Amino acid sequence: MKKEHVDYTKKAGLPPETLVYTGNRKPSPAEMEILVYDEQGCENTLTKDIADLERIIDKNRVNLIVINNLTDVTLIENIGNFFGIQPMMLEDVLNTLHLPKVEESDGQLLLTLKLLDYPVNDALFQQHISLILGEYYVLVFKDFENKVFDDIKTRIINGRSKARQRKADYLFYLLTDTLVDTFYNIVNELNIEIDIMEQKLLEEPGKNYIQSIYKIKQTLTEMRGVIFPIREALLNIVQGDYSLIGDKTVSYLQDVKDHINHIIHMYETGRDTLSDLIEMNSSNINNRLNSSMKILTIITTLFIPLTLIAGIYGMNFRYIPELNWKLGYPMAIILMLITSAIMFAIMKRNKLL
Repeated sequence: MKKEHVDYTKKAGLPPETLVYTGNRKPSPAEMEILVYDEQGCENTLTKDIADLERIIDKNRVNLIVINNLTDVTLIENIGNFFGIQPMMLEDVLNTLHLPKVEESDGQLLLTLKLLDYPVNDALFQQHISLILGEYYVLVFKDFENKVFDDIKTRIINGRSKARQRKADYLFYLLTDTLVDTFYNIVNELNIEIDIMEQKLLEEPGKNYIQSIYKIKQTLTEMRGVIFPIREALLNIVQGDYSLIGDKTVSYLQDVKDHINHIIHMYETGRDTLSDLIEMNSSNINNRLNSSMKILTIITTLFIPLTLIAGIYGMNFRYIPELNWKLGYPMAIILMLITSAIMFAIMKRNKLL
């Protein structure tokens, strides 16, 4: 099972605002992908040199800067210095298990999110990502190489996106909407697994699926820790008064909030169904146990009179009426068979069989 490990001991004893990467990737140099565009044109640049920012960044256009590696703390610190980002914000960027939240400070808006991955027959995998919105830029810090934003970048470069005519807040909306929409696939996959499990419980009531059910339940619990904080963060953005986000973009983000509400509705539907499956599985186990007890009871009931007959003829008294009778043995067997048949008929008539 995949679990994201966070080593909090790296930060133990360090003063506040100390930038430390808490994820599990091995340190390596990071590369910046810089997309600068406006209605007239677009330029895309890859660089590892922080000095190139001064040359590439254009304050009169929209600037998208994407960093796919959080292990290069020095580069991230230099980016923070260039854009005047508060160290406390950068701490949240580098804390790979920070809960999704929104925060505004010094003319910048930070939104931390999670990109979820759910491989078949595996555990839910959370990937940390942070968006920082400024007046003329959006910074994307993510701890993975996923191509989740490739479609947005391609449409901007090809001039097929409304972002070319909009400001940085619209780009912020596009990135957020793309991340939230990825949750649809995850929750839909989980609901499909729940439906399959329900079908198995109905078709194979004799089997115990409690381990598989609780594996899905654990995944739902982990997902809850992501989607509910995201809803709160989006609610804060929609209801808050953030100068960096225009009224029109707020209406777009309201639609994103509606998406996460729909996702949560799908999640809760799956969770309720899963609770029913736990009860159904327990009922199947109880029914199977009751069936076994019923069979044992019937066998015991049938053999009680036979045991009585065998016990009578097995007594070692000298004067027993049929003791010296030549037909005593076969008659005892016949008596047992007749008694069993009568007991069987009585049980059948009373629907005990």
